Amino acid sequence: MHALSSRNAFIAQALTYGGVLPLVFAIMAQYLKLPGIDALTLSRSYAALIISFICGTHWGMFVFHSNKCPHNLLITSTFTAMAGWASVLLPDAKIALVMQSLCFLYLMVLDYRMKRSGLIPTWYYALRHNATAIVIFCIFMLELS
Repeated sequence: MHALSSRNAFIAQALTYGGVLPLVFAIMAQYLKLPGIDALTLSRSYAALIISFICGTHWGMFVFHSNKCPHNLLITSTFTAMAGWASVLLPDAKIALVMQSLCFLYLMVLDYRMKRSGLIPTWYYALRHNATAIVIFCIFMLELS
């Protein structure tokens, strides 16, 4: 497996942490009661997008490293992405956010197993772990509102 250059690792970190900003904005919009912004719709649609994005990275991991993967990531990523999408269709936004939290946690478990199998580097696992913690915190804050 080829390591990312330090420049590209920095870009990955910046984009990952930048990727949680829409959820932080949703919390601010919810608590400040910004007019014209439905924070729960914003957050659950964005969370579904991120779930699908992570599932796509898992799909790619399996395509290139299926012999080392601890699970068939084609199957797990497809079902997790579909669960993320289905959550957007639920009439209760808060239940959708709980469902999405479970998707994020499941993806984190898969990342941990891939790290243990040597498929992803420690820095990337730490990045995903931290970003997932922030996302779950944001969803929790939205649930409280």
